[in-house]
Amino acid sequence: MENTPKILLLLTGGTIGSAVNDHCINVDSSRGDDLLSYYREHHSRAVEFDVVRPFNILSENAEPKHWLKIIETLQSYRLSDYDGVIIAHGSDTLPYTAAALSYGLDCPLIPIVLVAANYAIGERGSNAIANFSAVVEFISNMKLPGFYVIYKNSDHVIYVHLATRLQEADWLKDDFTSFGGPLGVFDHRGLCCVPTAKNPTMMKLYNPSPDDIPVVKEFRNEVLALRAYPGLNYEVIDLQKRPIRAILHSLYHCGSGNVAGENGTSLLAFIKNNPHVDHYMISYKNIHGDLYASCKELIAAGAIPLENISFEAAVTKLNFAYNQQEFLPLNYMKREFFYEFLREAQENGYVI
Repeated sequence: MENTPKILLLLTGGTIGSAVNDHCINVDSSRGDDLLSYYREHHSRAVEFDVVRPFNILSENAEPKHWLKIIETLQSYRLSDYDGVIIAHGSDTLPYTAAALSYGLDCPLIPIVLVAANYAIGERGSNAIANFSAVVEFISNMKLPGFYVIYKNSDHVIYVHLATRLQEADWLKDDFTSFGGPLGVFDHRGLCCVPTAKNPTMMKLYNPSPDDIPVVKEFRNEVLALRAYPGLNYEVIDLQKRPIRAILHSLYHCGSGNVAGENGTSLLAFIKNNPHVDHYMISYKNIHGDLYASCKELIAAGAIPLENISFEAAVTKLNFAYNQQEFLPLNYMKREFFYEFLREAQENGYVI
């Protein structure tokens, strides 16, 4: 007889844990019970859930301290007693928490899967139960170790994403995408992987290599992220009196930035005027290939290019890099934790 799956369920709030009252969406502590009730009502699979609520917030209010709370909660359980972990989370900051788990926990021997919803449970068009049900089936049938996000897009396809590659949702359709593409789709056949060299093989995923993860005990708010756009005035950003240790510059698609601007619009001048801060730059595909003159000037000024990593994963990783004590931050940033880097051999160039 098949054993009953045992799943640790963390409820953190978000839309999947919200209700709508008088056109206002807000977290509702009863929604955890509703989630399990809806699931049991429509599915015959017997599943044992251990439920814990680390906090109950809308995810737009999440901060790095909430990542740490989830990590500490998971570390307080003997995960080997479970077939998997489900983390019900809001969609707004889902990619950042997903990446954070990969940087804050040793690679698990069970699946740890985050799930969200486009609308509250019971609302028309909500994918909450479809997403949650898919995660339960994924854990019960696949037993694939690692960190994942499972989500049904508006095309009615349920996608499986590597947690370190999830990007922010499209605000028109509420769809999620992965940096480099999803790991695969999940349906009645199971996990159907997308054939691409960018993704790890199933053999690699089923045979993780646990490694000690540097400990982070608290997060100091010393990392800043800036997205380039024409006319960005860097002079309004005064770093001299603020405890900023690192900045992630999300530049244009080829890693270029304004080096000739006047009246505060030159990134080159900003970097030179703030040498006490570590400046990291994305998006780069191959820094050893042909680069634009502006890219070379920024690198020569001391900016550090990061290759083949998403904005969400990079800024989350920087927060960990500058709040741990075991590695130099740059060495930490170069270390791969859970496939956050796209490793496919690339042609010269760097368009992402």
